[in-house]
Amino acid sequence: MIDERFLYGAIALMLIIIVNEYVFKKYLHFDMDKFDVLKFLKNYKRMFFLYNKKLAGKHDFIIKKNTGNNSLVLTEVGENKATVMATLRQITGISYDHAKWITDAVPTVFITDISIEEADLTKKALEFVGAKVEIE
Repeated sequence: MIDERFLYGAIALMLIIIVNEYVFKKYLHFDMDKFDVLKFLKNYKRMFFLYNKKLAGKHDFIIKKNTGNNSLVLTEVGENKATVMATLRQITGISYDHAKWITDAVPTVFITDISIEEADLTKKALEFVGAKVEIE
């Protein structure tokens, strides 16, 4: 014979699952029947590697211009990190997260294969806002 406590526990667990699915469908517009687990895991893995700097290599954040053979190295951010990030975004067109990774990883090479003229202009713009940049 089945123990009553076990039976009531099983019924309670099933009710919790049913109510949980109802709430997800009704209020969060999430249907577990239409959920693609493989697609979710693929996107989760990609996001995890993109946003975890320890697992992503330092070369993942380098901008390649292909206009010359020089590199720019950000050696110091200065006192106003937000201004340096905004300047980086305006000059290169990168995202906020990308600019944040570059400024957090100082000293770092952030642009490669750039012409000397572009490198000099970029260096002057970043030094104007307080950063220290070297051309290699």
